[in-house]
Amino acid sequence: MKTGFYPKMAVSGMRKNGRLYLPYIAACILMVAVFYIMHLLGYSEMLEGFEGAGTARDMLRLGTIVMAVFGTIFLFYTQATLIKGRLKEFGLYSVLGMSRKNLGKIIFYETIITWFVSVTGGTAIGIGLSKLAELAFRKMIGIGSSYKFIISGESILVTVIVYSLIFFLIFLNAARQVRFSRTINLINSDKAGEKPPKANWFIGILGLVILLSGYFLALKIEQPLSALAIFFIAVILTIIGTYLVLIAGSVVLCRLLQKNKKYYYKTNHFVSVSSMAYRMKRNGAGLASICILLTMILVMMSSTSALYINREESLRNHYPKQINCTASNYGFSESYGETAQKLMADINSKAEESGAEIRGSFYYASCFISGYFENGRMRLDIDPMTEMTTIDFDNVVQVYFLDLDDYNRLTGNNEVLSSGEVLAGVEGNIRFDDNITVGDETFKVKKKISCNQGDFRYVQSIMIVSTLFIVVDDLEEVAPLYTGYTDHFGNTMLAWEWHYSFDTDLDEDGQIKLNSQLREYIRDELYQEDFWGVRCESRAEQRNDFVRTFGGLFFLGILLSVIFLVSCVLIIYYKQISEGFEDQSRFGIMQKVGMTKENIRNSINSQMLTVFLIPIVVACIHLAVVLPIIHKLLKLFGHNNMPLLLACAGICVLICGIFYAAIYKITSNAYYKIVS
Repeated sequence: MKTGFYPKMAVSGMRKNGRLYLPYIAACILMVAVFYIMHLLGYSEMLEGFEGAGTARDMLRLGTIVMAVFGTIFLFYTQATLIKGRLKEFGLYSVLGMSRKNLGKIIFYETIITWFVSVTGGTAIGIGLSKLAELAFRKMIGIGSSYKFIISGESILVTVIVYSLIFFLIFLNAARQVRFSRTINLINSDKAGEKPPKANWFIGILGLVILLSGYFLALKIEQPLSALAIFFIAVILTIIGTYLVLIAGSVVLCRLLQKNKKYYYKTNHFVSVSSMAYRMKRNGAGLASICILLTMILVMMSSTSALYINREESLRNHYPKQINCTASNYGFSESYGETAQKLMADINSKAEESGAEIRGSFYYASCFISGYFENGRMRLDIDPMTEMTTIDFDNVVQVYFLDLDDYNRLTGNNEVLSSGEVLAGVEGNIRFDDNITVGDETFKVKKKISCNQGDFRYVQSIMIVSTLFIVVDDLEEVAPLYTGYTDHFGNTMLAWEWHYSFDTDLDEDGQIKLNSQLREYIRDELYQEDFWGVRCESRAEQRNDFVRTFGGLFFLGILLSVIFLVSCVLIIYYKQISEGFEDQSRFGIMQKVGMTKENIRNSINSQMLTVFLIPIVVACIHLAVVLPIIHKLLKLFGHNNMPLLLACAGICVLICGIFYAAIYKITSNAYYKIVS
């Protein structure tokens, strides 16, 4: 054959199938552009030198990996759908004398053309939009604007290499589809699947059990530590269950609709339900994919937007005052009290020397130890190295012992305790009666207390596990009772901490400067040998890290949501196009026997509403179930504002619903043009 024959055949085939290739190439270009932008922001030097920007850059670097993996999976799926739409055409080429090798060459040149246009166009668009993305990213993480325009050769090279490898794998998969198909099967590919599937109750029930198991895990979790440990298991079970339920359940749905004579034997529903019944097994997998993508979008945008909006409150949960000083050590010594008083006096003296006025201060000392709450008793002898598989993380508890004087000062109360009596409060899911046993010691509970009184709420502001607060008459008498407990490595389990927090009359720059002076003076010169940890932290200094961490998460969530939404659009579009061609002959016959275009439009609307309401409804159910576990995970970041999370979730559902309705309208029009 003449030189250039196969490239011309490839171009001709792509042009004739423009409605299939144009959306595919557009999606490829977008994915390449977003990948380039993520790699540029994550690996270039444009964000170097900014404190706290490292975390945000690490998130974008993780985003590039996610984009590469998701791009590979999704483009494989899309290319398989695209090639399936052309199998009959390849079958005709085979009848006319082309071998499988010849067809492979056509597919090769089509892949080369798609690769070149996608990588070239995507990189060019990525370069063009990179500055806008950089400015938006800087705005979200609180870094000033830069007027320097950067084109990263490294990002271009990595983008070309990654997507060259992806398209090479796509070509191999497409060539495999054609090579191992018989000519008669290629020609009759549009007739495949005409046998209506049977309702598989076993798969449906199995899927429902798996799905409900995922829901149960999500709803059962009480603490963030448990959420972190079980989160991925719950997600995997939910995904598997969604696929099985929608694959089997969609067939059952069609059968139920067909049995409902009042519904089925209507012009609007008869053709649509009959058509769906023949391909619902395949339909269910597509609907499940759409549902999972929508759920990922809703979860990502709800969580990252809530974190970003609530960043100041999260910062205050971590750092209750402008300056927060802490001294820590393992074990307990009677000299700790005197050392803490001297430490506070030194901090006050240094603050006065710096011209700062101390306001709204509070201080306290506590001893804490971790254990396992079982049968109404705190076990301190559990070995996590050997008992990890049997541990219920919801029963892991941290116990804080506080002196009565510190408690009264923090809360403004005037409680009195007799010998052996304690005040007790809990944050979490554990319950106790009139007596509490911690290790080998039993305490009589005089009164149950609230953990949110006055400055007492700052004793444990970020709750990772259930926390038990025990206020004793004299901490120096109780703490030595627990110094003999050691962990698996022989280290003392009891830890002593002293906290001193205060506000000043300084502005943020002054607070950062004072904190730096205190940190250097106390940690490096005075008390480095007395404790394993002495630190001073400024809220103003940490604000940049919080803003840049949460801003980076929000920015990454937006980029990935855009990609997932485009992927969702493409799945729906190809689904409509492929089904439109399958239904074209059916509607043609129906028009010959009197079906009008208005009847066709009404039938299409009936089918679209029946099919495409399922993913968005199931995605909203998934979101409602997963929000509690998301709330618990966000506690690890200091976010404890459930109403805000619910509001963000509601807004995201509304926005996603509007986009989904627009997608429905566009794709239903494309389907209508084909069948009518």
